[in-house]
Amino acid sequence: MQNPRESHGNAIKHILRYLRGTTGYGIKYERMGQKRLIGYSDSSNNVDPDDGRSTTGHIFYYGSSPITWCSQKQDTVALSSCEAEFMAATAAACQAIWLQDLLGKIMNKVQDKVVLRIDNKSAIELTKNPVFHGRSKHIHTRFHFIRNCVENEQVEVEYIPGVEQKADILTKPLARTKFKEMRSLIGSKDVSRRT
Repeated sequence: MQNPRESHGNAIKHILRYLRGTTGYGIKYERMGQKRLIGYSDSSNNVDPDDGRSTTGHIFYYGSSPITWCSQKQDTVALSSCEAEFMAATAAACQAIWLQDLLGKIMNKVQDKVVLRIDNKSAIELTKNPVFHGRSKHIHTRFHFIRNCVENEQVEVEYIPGVEQKADILTKPLARTKFKEMRSLIGSKDVSRRT
């Protein structure tokens, strides 16, 4: 506000065009799909040129519809894409445990373990290996929470190829074609049209 530039105006126009073009989009909740909590976790490594922090994103589905999602900048700088993905998976595991507990209270029954899908095999190996070693000794202790979740069988971590990673749309800017593809993949549809 104190020193506006032309780039700020262009960014505002870009946002307004996006909002105008997506007012008819929404999520339709249906009674189909597997009645199980499934999450997708992703991160983008060092996307912020100012501070080098990565962006974390996760999205959770119950059945075939998304019920919660998040996109935020990580608190600390990750030294590798594996570390950024591991930190993102830990944030998703925290959300998964909360959702599992909430659904258990709502449905009055113990919920199955949450499936968390990640597109980085190295990060998956770190979640399953309770031993601290050279690759993980620099990662802050709080990010190892996911290891306890996996060990206690509250969370099951699975690999998913990057092209099927639904949380990808939450972590990085995408080209128009890829954005439309990802928007469809996460379950956002044009609900203004009658089908």
